[in-house]
Amino acid sequence: MPTRSGKILVIRMSSLGDLILLVPLLRTIRNSFQEKEITLLTKEKYAGLFSDQKFLDRLILLKRGNLRELVRLRSELSHEHFDLIIDAHHVIRSNILFHTLNAKKKLQIRKNEAAKTALIKGKVNWYKHIVSQSRRYAEIAKRLEITMNTGSAAELPVPDAAAARAERLFEGNSLAGRTVIALAPGARWPTKVWPKEHFTMLIHEVSARGFAPVLIGGAEEAASNAEIAKQSGSSLLDLTGALSIMESAAVLKRCAALVTNDSAPLHLAEAVGTPVVAFFGPTVREFGYFPRLERSIALEVKLPCRPCSRNGARACPYGTKECLVAIRPEEALTALLTVLGAGRSLS
Repeated sequence: MPTRSGKILVIRMSSLGDLILLVPLLRTIRNSFQEKEITLLTKEKYAGLFSDQKFLDRLILLKRGNLRELVRLRSELSHEHFDLIIDAHHVIRSNILFHTLNAKKKLQIRKNEAAKTALIKGKVNWYKHIVSQSRRYAEIAKRLEITMNTGSAAELPVPDAAAARAERLFEGNSLAGRTVIALAPGARWPTKVWPKEHFTMLIHEVSARGFAPVLIGGAEEAASNAEIAKQSGSSLLDLTGALSIMESAAVLKRCAALVTNDSAPLHLAEAVGTPVVAFFGPTVREFGYFPRLERSIALEVKLPCRPCSRNGARACPYGTKECLVAIRPEEALTALLTVLGAGRSLS
């Protein structure tokens, strides 16, 4: 490791999708401040995204991020002399560290919480311009007088070991040379999940057209995804719970497209250059997390109750999830065929 002079601390505790979108900023900082030691403070469960990356010198990992842990960490970090602290989260927990630690320069991500609240609570749209989360990070770079690429090129380096695992999986399951479609039926919040029966029907249609479906997701989604696979009546590879974060990225890199909810796999796929078909229900484009790649397609239904939540954590106010139920499998298949360049209709 080269000798470093000076320290930069970047704070972003969660979530996985936000951390994936943070990678271009971290890489830009590394390229622009090669003499500095760059540290990322995040939650322990996201360490796998960064453990093999060359753009960081150090990870500080939180188990829970509760007040006791933050006070202890603040005491430890107070002895370090940071040249720059970047709060890329701007929540109560990150503010505790950002405002109590000393540094020569401090920057904090700019968020439009008032407009978000007005849109959710009052259905009043105060957004003059839609700013993606990627562009919010790019604005931090601009304030540092450096330029972050917000284009469509793949931006997440895949470690060799993860790429090799993906290759073995594809070769061992006769997927090499086939058009592989990844599907991620899960999400952190049930309100953001496209119905199981819709995924089941879509998988059946994907298989019937000669494509090879592959299921991905976390271990907590294993039972649900297994049920979807069984009900689809299709032969597919179910990798749910079997992959690390970077192994998932490597698998997605080899796929022609991903069908997903508004969840982390969307951003992971696009970060390795794979287009997506993504379902959006309780959240909307204004929040900044819609797909970024030109070939990707976001599917949504305009309803007066949308958006109903900041991140999907709130249950559907009407108990129907109509915003997602109303997106039919036929519409998803048409979008997928468009992404693949295989046609714009089912005929």
